[in-house]
Amino acid sequence: MRAGQFLCDDRRRTLLAAFLLAVNFVLLVVFLFVSYKGIFHSDSAVRVLLAQEMHDTGRFFPAGWNYVNKDLMILFAQLGVWPLQFFYEGSYTLYAVTGVAVAVLILGSVWWFTGLLGGSTWQRVLALAVLAGGVSAGIEEDIFGQAAYGILLMLSCLITVLTWKSMTALPQRRPLWWALLFVLVVLCTWSNPQRAAATYLLPLYCGLAAYLWGEDWKPRLRASVPVVAATVLGFVIGAGLSVWTLTQVNNNAGVGAAHWLDFNAMATNIVHTAHGLVALLGGVPAGGGNVISAPGIYAALRLLAAVILLVLMGGKVVSLCRSASPQARFVGGMVAGLAACFLFLHVTTTVADMNDPVSVARYLAPATTLALLLVICSPLQSASRLGAVLVVGLSLLLATNSVVRFNPGSMIHPAWQNPQRDALLAELKAMGLQYGYATYWNAGALTVLSGGDVKIRQVEVFNGLPVPMRHLSSDHWYEPEAWQGETFLLLTDTEAASINWGTLTHYAGQPIRQARIGDKQVFVFKQNLALDVPGWSAVLRKPLRINAGPDGSKTVGRWVDSAQSLKAMPGESGYLQFGPYVLLGRGRYSVTFDVAGQADPAQQVVAVVDVVAAGGAQVLGVAEVHGDGTAQHTIEFSLDKPVATLEMRVVANGTGEVTYKGVTLSAR
Repeated sequence: MRAGQFLCDDRRRTLLAAFLLAVNFVLLVVFLFVSYKGIFHSDSAVRVLLAQEMHDTGRFFPAGWNYVNKDLMILFAQLGVWPLQFFYEGSYTLYAVTGVAVAVLILGSVWWFTGLLGGSTWQRVLALAVLAGGVSAGIEEDIFGQAAYGILLMLSCLITVLTWKSMTALPQRRPLWWALLFVLVVLCTWSNPQRAAATYLLPLYCGLAAYLWGEDWKPRLRASVPVVAATVLGFVIGAGLSVWTLTQVNNNAGVGAAHWLDFNAMATNIVHTAHGLVALLGGVPAGGGNVISAPGIYAALRLLAAVILLVLMGGKVVSLCRSASPQARFVGGMVAGLAACFLFLHVTTTVADMNDPVSVARYLAPATTLALLLVICSPLQSASRLGAVLVVGLSLLLATNSVVRFNPGSMIHPAWQNPQRDALLAELKAMGLQYGYATYWNAGALTVLSGGDVKIRQVEVFNGLPVPMRHLSSDHWYEPEAWQGETFLLLTDTEAASINWGTLTHYAGQPIRQARIGDKQVFVFKQNLALDVPGWSAVLRKPLRINAGPDGSKTVGRWVDSAQSLKAMPGESGYLQFGPYVLLGRGRYSVTFDVAGQADPAQQVVAVVDVVAAGGAQVLGVAEVHGDGTAQHTIEFSLDKPVATLEMRVVANGTGEVTYKGVTLSAR
């Protein structure tokens, strides 16, 4: 049988595509269980850590968990880990098992979506093979590794298909599709209304607008009205549930608080966005590589393929939006809306941190993947022979991404390995250490990789002291009851240099042991740092005393060593004390400031002391300091809910002399 005859047979094409899919899926499983360990990070570890908290607290929304950007993670991968926690301790194996399950769901939703594109079965199978092969290191990480953007892709596919079914199914079956669409929109919106609007509803309505365009639009309008009603109602209910739930849990702001860029920054972002898109398609060569070599030639092919694919993807979206087929217009409009929304945000706002345009291109991963599916799965019968050969050739190039060993995006590339991290965990275990603290990227991932044998909680260095990083973490991790016995700080050299060791040892004592493991240092303390370092625990177990010091949190004042105080002279205005931004739970409290003023007349107000939270937006108490020499000023207040950033401030106004010695926070 001639090769040409083989390639012209749809059945054999399907078998070849299925073979590629099977190979890539096996490699995807290997990637999730083995290779991804090398770059497994704390954002990926969240699914295991959150599931562990859900299991330990017996609550879907664990008490004390700190969500970010109003993202409640209703539909997230921790749902797969949660039931397994009843049988196994949180570990990387649980992560990988659920990773495979999520990958199957993603591929299944993509298969359902590609049924709307009209291509042959072999094209749809080939598209799955391309996606399962990873396309690039960025897509592998975003869609299957961390999987957050894979879930967004899955939900976009499901909403698109459910909407189409809701408009075109037999009349007696449409209520079922309306109900499924309504429930899915409620859950997506409950997770995060802002994301739901940008990722699902805006693109969906763009698709509906394209669907209605053209002649004989009235029947299509009647079919789309229930869809609009179901999605609007679902969004309203989901948003209401989200607002109510956020009043019951902790939430921290992040990139959700976006700001506009100036025009020059927008122009720069256009170039960075193009860089990110080419990288998502695996087209950015490794810098410094030899051009005249097998890896160099392969990199040239991938760069050329990425550029061609971007042109084809844009052209395909436009052609579908202009198609005579309402189905094609609907799908094209939906993908166009999703791409336009995130390209706009990417270029014009602070949502994307362009210091790393390749990494931040993850926001564009769902739209890029959908546009790629349009190119691969649209019918080839109407295309020219050259166009068909080009699409198939590019698809085969991407489908073999996972098996080309020298390709940095290959799932078997040696760069995925990370023996240094394995050695770090082995050394921590050998030292008998089981509970400690490190910065974000060295905390959650190491905890999961150790199988929970070494629990490392995330902190950040603020004003020279390690403080809890309440970002995708639980408040109870930082309570003294979380661990009794030795704890440790795991720091890089730069992080260790930023610690004010004099202040830290004042609270927690000298480290009893110290060691270097690779590029990191380990400082071991006799007891849990949460017991002694201020601001860690929400429960005030003993009075918190902050003494004035030459290197304290201040903007004015000179240190008087003989009086152990800070002094601001007339004409000096500013903070003699601010911070320490501590977490404080419900209860009744008093704050006593050791601060005195001198002025003529004695009734002159020379300073103000106050207790505030939320950067001063929440004022809990204020008192004036007069120039009569009174040495202590007390403010009493009550909290009916915890505050995360309590400050006790002394503000000199420059009208007299102010002497500050310290402040004490006590429970009443």
